[in-house]
Amino acid sequence: MAFCKNCGNNIPDGATFCSHCGTPVYDTTSQAQTQQHQYGTQQNNFLNSDDVTAEFDPMDIKENKVMAVLAYIGLLVLVPIFAAKDSKYARFHATQGLNITVLSVAQAIIYYILATIISIIFRGSIIFGVGGVLLTILGFINTILSIAFIVLAIYGIVNAVQGKCKKLPIIGKFDILGKFVK
Repeated sequence: MAFCKNCGNNIPDGATFCSHCGTPVYDTTSQAQTQQHQYGTQQNNFLNSDDVTAEFDPMDIKENKVMAVLAYIGLLVLVPIFAAKDSKYARFHATQGLNITVLSVAQAIIYYILATIISIIFRGSIIFGVGGVLLTILGFINTILSIAFIVLAIYGIVNAVQGKCKKLPIIGKFDILGKFVK
């Protein structure tokens, strides 16, 4: 039996309004479950990117897991690109790893260029002035992006170890490798 949150009177099961004061009755359990389900669905939509594992030869996957893992460790992405040219599985993960590597290098270059420009423009106010605030904000953004790239690399490594071919969220749809190497 439920009680009205406004007047405290008993509310019969299934009632939508309190018979005494007219306050709407909400089932907080179903509301919480609905919100949790909506959040879970959004999270799953983000993480459940295209899974194309069925298109790959199981033997190729088994033989090239190490190459696939190397693809997500910075410049080691070059190892599967050149050493496992014939492996469709290693090439898939090399493409994903190259996306992370190229974007993280671009991020670092942009960060250092912007930090240098801010330092030059706000030379006298780097410690306590506008320049210091801008450099702090820029550093924070740089840190967040770096963490995001590390998370994406870990996600890719987990997929590679599990023998899955799932594109990375957000950046997985780009094929930088395919544009240069046929």
